Amino acid sequence: MNKRNPMAAQTIAQKQLQYNNDCAQNARAYKSDETTVPLCEVPVGRVEFIGGLWRVQDKNDYNISMIRDRPMILGSRIEHNEKTFFEYYRAALLTYNCYGPLEPRFDMIVAKYTTDKGTYWSYGRTIADARAFLGIRLYDEYMDLIHAVACKNTMAKREK
Repeated sequence: MNKRNPMAAQTIAQKQLQYNNDCAQNARAYKSDETTVPLCEVPVGRVEFIGGLWRVQDKNDYNISMIRDRPMILGSRIEHNEKTFFEYYRAALLTYNCYGPLEPRFDMIVAKYTTDKGTYWSYGRTIADARAFLGIRLYDEYMDLIHAVACKNTMAKREK
């Protein structure tokens, strides 16, 4: 998932027009290391006009996923044995500065569970949080089935 910097206020068309005009004016683009380069030497897809300056966006190869409607950077899988079939990963919320995504801190945990209906995700600060939020999500999705199985013995006892 490759996103534009959310700090960029221009549409793609506006950006392209200003890029062309500013290249003709020999504008410069700022890099995160505080150096500048001629704007024309940077492809339009690698720069954003933010805060009145052209900013070269830092390259990244983060594995970005949408989890509960939030973009997150997934890190390494956590080996964790328990009775559930959940998988856990280190994760970081995707945050930006004017030069692109910031270096991830991996201070979150993501839980994943795959079913016939699809893959379910959740996150939290700890494995317990991620597990709890994913459990709630699965309960919401499968409430009728869980209720039917959980009450099966109760209903059978009442019928005797």
